Amino acid sequence: MTMTQRDTGARSGVRACVTALPEQLLSPPYELRTEMNWIDFSGTANPLGTPPSFIRAMESALAAGELNYPPDREAHALRSVLARKYGLPVDSFLVGSTVGDMVRAIAQTYQPCTVGVAVPGPVEYALAAGNAGHRVVEIASPGGFVIPDPAAAERHGIRFDAAVLANPGYPTSRLLPQPTLRSYLEACGWVVVDERSIELTLGGESMVPLVSEHRNLVVVRSFCEPFAMPGIPISYCIAHPDTIAQIARFYDSSAVPMFAEVIGDLALSETAHLERTREFLDSEIPWLQCMLNLIPGIDIYPAEANYVMCSFDNGPDLALGVQSADELASRLQLAGFLIRKLEGTPGLDDGRYFCVAVRTREDNEKLIAALREIIIGC
Repeated sequence: MTMTQRDTGARSGVRACVTALPEQLLSPPYELRTEMNWIDFSGTANPLGTPPSFIRAMESALAAGELNYPPDREAHALRSVLARKYGLPVDSFLVGSTVGDMVRAIAQTYQPCTVGVAVPGPVEYALAAGNAGHRVVEIASPGGFVIPDPAAAERHGIRFDAAVLANPGYPTSRLLPQPTLRSYLEACGWVVVDERSIELTLGGESMVPLVSEHRNLVVVRSFCEPFAMPGIPISYCIAHPDTIAQIARFYDSSAVPMFAEVIGDLALSETAHLERTREFLDSEIPWLQCMLNLIPGIDIYPAEANYVMCSFDNGPDLALGVQSADELASRLQLAGFLIRKLEGTPGLDDGRYFCVAVRTREDNEKLIAALREIIIGC
């Protein structure tokens, strides 16, 4: 930032940005999406798609004129369903829209402190904590991108009073061990765990059972990833009722979507879809990792969720068809495939990294063939 820019910002009263935003992959407008045949590997939603029962319920609600009414801001129906699903009191849940919205609601509840944010990770964690007045520090993951425990972080000079973690992490695709979380709960005043993709992992263990015994723990879950509906964001916090009551005092619930009422009971009854998804991912995640790792120039990081973090390096001994991850992403887009470039992601220092979601076997095979054609010409 130049001196002139700083002076202008000071005169206008605009504060400094909490963190730099990484490059965002913009979704094409609706009228263009209907004409395209791109295969999108940049998202992390369920590769088996949205359950037909969800679609039928939303269509019926629209036909019945539900858009003419404001949504239930308390989300009574959905909270009752969630209470039955998890075996917790109704007062243990708070419903909202996006995961970022939920993390922001939690962060604004507490007095300003130093909040450790696990990196690599979504920029929304730092924005939510920083915009709520907290000082944000990065909890860097060492080799393998496994979250260090608080004692290991402190040995590296990283100190914090609260933490925002993920289970699994994005884009690292690594699960959060329960002993590690327990260490954070002992060391921190409050801890948020983002579990938006926990149903799409290789046997991932949810941290929800810990909320009853740890009032400083808030788990955030979402329907967007497990039920493939990112266009209709519905997320919710799970915590001890006293903790939820504190958060609710500061939370503007106007973002609760109408469809939270419509799909309430379905969230409890639609278990077969998730079971089919888990069975598929148990074989497809390892298969995709293996096939990606066989392509020259691509290195993969161990994945425990339905996306694989990769890096691309055209070394001096390799004669490959592209020179960088950025060029690779551009060539793939021309071929009809979208991947997530990770340049600018907190915790990743250069542009070598990208992330590939797990899709159907047919789509995955098409991507592997395109990568081989672009990189090695066969």
